[in-house]
Amino acid sequence: MKKLILFLSFPFLLSNINAQSEAQENENYRAFDFWLGEWVVYKTGTSDTLGFSTIETIIDSFAIQETYQNARSKYRGTSINKYNGATGQWEQYWIDNTGLTLYLKGQRIENQMILQNMIDTGDGNIGNRITWTDHSDGSVQQVWEQSYDEGESWSKQFDGTYIKKGTELKKEKGKKGKAKKNKN
Repeated sequence: MKKLILFLSFPFLLSNINAQSEAQENENYRAFDFWLGEWVVYKTGTSDTLGFSTIETIIDSFAIQETYQNARSKYRGTSINKYNGATGQWEQYWIDNTGLTLYLKGQRIENQMILQNMIDTGDGNIGNRITWTDHSDGSVQQVWEQSYDEGESWSKQFDGTYIKKGTELKKEKGKKGKAKKNKN
């Protein structure tokens, strides 16, 4: 009987292996890989450190996990990000130690990953839109915006620039900080 069950389940197992292989070769599953790494997060346009973030692949590279820690407080959070082949969209599920949860969906457009949602609060809708921009210098800018008028206008909640660990921001007189390799 065990041999019969194993024999009958073999085609199912084989089809799952083939689907995994095809998915790993699909470029949509790699569209957020620009965000992978160990990062120091700065307030955009400044040398003020906001936090630290580790972005890594999990579950055989089918998902990306973010672990964020604020530099000045005990605030921390994590997200799971994945491409959903059935819907053709990226999805993020964010949770933090204040009780905030966000479920966002969207896609990569050129050098930006744009995920958003609209939440019915009972008193109206709140929209969230987070945009990650892959810059040519290797940094990633993340902007989180919210809307209280069905997306007619957006207000910035967070604007951080991710710089890979091992680099630092140096302020030159009269110029904004630039990422430079740390020789130490």
